[in-house]
Amino acid sequence: MYHKKKLALFISHIYGEYQNNLCQGVIHKSAEYGYQVEVYASNDGEDLGNYGIGEETLLLVPNFGDFDGVIFASSTYSDIKIRNQVCELLKKQELPIVEICEYQPTFPALSLENNLTTGTLTEHLILAHGCRRLCFLGCRNELFFSDRRQKAFEDTLNRHSLCFDEQDIYLCNDTEEDFVNALNYFSENGTRKFDGVVCYNDRVAIGFWLAAHEMGYEIPKDFAIVGCDCLKEGQNIDPPLTTVTFPTYQLGTAACDFLVDLINGKSAKNRTVFAEPVYAGSCGCICHKDTPSFIYSRSLHKRIAILENSMFTSMRMSADFSHITDIDEGMDLLEQYVRAINDCKEFYLCLYANWDTLSSHVLELTGSSGENADTADDHSVLLKLALKDGKRLPECTFKKTSLLPEFLQKTSTSSYIVSPLYFEDRAFGYLAFSFRDNQVNYDFKFVEWIMNITQFLENIRQVKHTRVLTEHLEDIYMKDVLTGLYNHHGFDHYKEKLLASAAEGDFIFAMLFDLDCLKVINDSFGHKEGDFALRGISQALRQAGSEGDIFARFSGDEFFCLLKGKNEQTAKDFILKVNSYLESYNRLSSKPYNISASGGYAFAPYTPDMQSADIDALFAEADKQMYTNKKSKVKEVLRE
Repeated sequence: MYHKKKLALFISHIYGEYQNNLCQGVIHKSAEYGYQVEVYASNDGEDLGNYGIGEETLLLVPNFGDFDGVIFASSTYSDIKIRNQVCELLKKQELPIVEICEYQPTFPALSLENNLTTGTLTEHLILAHGCRRLCFLGCRNELFFSDRRQKAFEDTLNRHSLCFDEQDIYLCNDTEEDFVNALNYFSENGTRKFDGVVCYNDRVAIGFWLAAHEMGYEIPKDFAIVGCDCLKEGQNIDPPLTTVTFPTYQLGTAACDFLVDLINGKSAKNRTVFAEPVYAGSCGCICHKDTPSFIYSRSLHKRIAILENSMFTSMRMSADFSHITDIDEGMDLLEQYVRAINDCKEFYLCLYANWDTLSSHVLELTGSSGENADTADDHSVLLKLALKDGKRLPECTFKKTSLLPEFLQKTSTSSYIVSPLYFEDRAFGYLAFSFRDNQVNYDFKFVEWIMNITQFLENIRQVKHTRVLTEHLEDIYMKDVLTGLYNHHGFDHYKEKLLASAAEGDFIFAMLFDLDCLKVINDSFGHKEGDFALRGISQALRQAGSEGDIFARFSGDEFFCLLKGKNEQTAKDFILKVNSYLESYNRLSSKPYNISASGGYAFAPYTPDMQSADIDALFAEADKQMYTNKKSKVKEVLRE
């Protein structure tokens, strides 16, 4: 078994700017060390309704024996349950693990320190711009980090012997109304008494700035505003927002450096990546923007166009898949959408062997003998759709000992984004895809895309279940419960089909069989044995018949057979096969009785105007012959 150098990254919301940059940093730095990365991406925290129940199926995908180490971006998980499940799974692995986390890490940790820098900006307002009355605008929705930045703010004021009180601290809900409330709260009787506001982050700072602007304030002429996290939006307003860097790409590269050191046996002491202040115009500093405003405006228009296109693509995708009931047809359709993804180098859709198996309840209800979810081979994976460098590869099955089949892994230099495919709590499989030059950059709505695929797979599974249940209902309506042969409904239905398939030169044969001495068997051994004998006759008919022949039991001990053939020998051969089967059975049987049947037949040449009444007439003639044979037959049912 070959082994390639691989690292795993567990992260949530990969489409977010923070996560995307972090992921890119990990992938690029890993490549420098000669490692590939498998990025296990979840979507916890999204408002997905019952769809989100199966998020934990992601934990079924990784093969930890493939990895040299793991990076766990635990701070990106908004769902504590999912984060803890990933954590518990990682605890069981004997691998070097680096956790990206600012609070109570489980593993050797790398943290991003961009909270203390709030104090640096506060001190800058005091020393560089002479501010003496400063306020802090926090965020109630992200209280943990907001409190830490508030403390850095307060510590700085205390260090410079500047007073503050409750009127200088406000926690907002990040709404337009609350930003206005904050501005009024900081003022006394409608009069501004402050000369600077330190905001929890750029989003809060921009919202507060807009509220101040609408109330007639000018920034920084009337008061200074500073933020944190360095959003592009904040750097492209006039004047640009003074803020703090958000070095998430560097966080990813540092995490990779840390993990490689652990792999090589170096110190596991926790490490920190520090943010830096970005002094711009909103605090009063002289600032010259490197990029003209129209460049950012143009990029926004482009981004809006991409989002609109993605939205319409998702809608078309959902509509296109809604009527697909064949898995192969669905894969052909999905291929078209994959080819439209910019710079997608590889795309693989892998299905577990039990992805569409019937539930135990359906199997029990229908008496089906197929595999269910509990008995299917859970070590096998079907590579259902594979696209690499623009070419579609054939399907194949592989053992679940690595993410992809060995022939793909051996030659690949790609790092893969891996996302589970599931519907509610049922695991279907997973997607694995990569981009050219390992540049994680996609312009489609990731969650909607995945949901369209999984909804399609669930539809296929439900079609299979519906078909099985429908066939079961048809059996109940069309078949005799005891023998499994057709009942009166089934016989009438398929009789018409047999006549429709007949051609000039064919003969139609009506045959009747009657179980010999059913009453004797019932009286001597009980009705269960009588039922067993009836099933024996039905099996003899099936074994003697050919495709298209119709066998039925309406009630009692009579069996109706409708066949087509080229001459009378068809009927003679059929009777011979039935008797031969029963003779063979009786020789081997340990039952205290023999199973035998008396038969008769009648036939007529097929004509296009042949009707049901003609068939009934043939059965009436066959019935007379059957009773003649029954009376003349020596019956040896009971064994001595």
